[in-house]
Amino acid sequence: MALLAKGIWVVVADGERALLLENEGTPQKPRLVLRRKLESEGTAMDLVDKPGRMQDTGRQQLSAMELTDHDRIAADRFGADVAERIGALVDKGKISKVVVVAPPHTLGAMRDAYDGKTRAAILAEIDKDLTNHPLDKIGDLVAQDIDKV
Repeated sequence: MALLAKGIWVVVADGERALLLENEGTPQKPRLVLRRKLESEGTAMDLVDKPGRMQDTGRQQLSAMELTDHDRIAADRFGADVAERIGALVDKGKISKVVVVAPPHTLGAMRDAYDGKTRAAILAEIDKDLTNHPLDKIGDLVAQDIDKV
């Protein structure tokens, strides 16, 4: 549990919410303190039309087009927003080292939005969804997982 030292930030995110936590405990007994909570604004589903139709090669044939997954688009945008917020805190010097915990798809959306300085500050990425866990449990799980890295 040596990697989760005092002062290291842990960002726990999914497609709808993110918790920015700071470890004020020791590596053996982490004590994560909530610094910021971010929530997605959701999607504008009331603006969505029914899926379109496309002319097929046959005579008077139409094929249905796939629906746009607005929830996934909103989750990707939220992941990018969280990554930008982390980057802003790194730029200001408030965060020097961070561990990111999120489901794989959210991690991918966040990775695409990191700048070089933020990438350098990331100690580990853990592909789990821990947003609904209590803070003490998150600390223990993160400490166990980053020691495996």
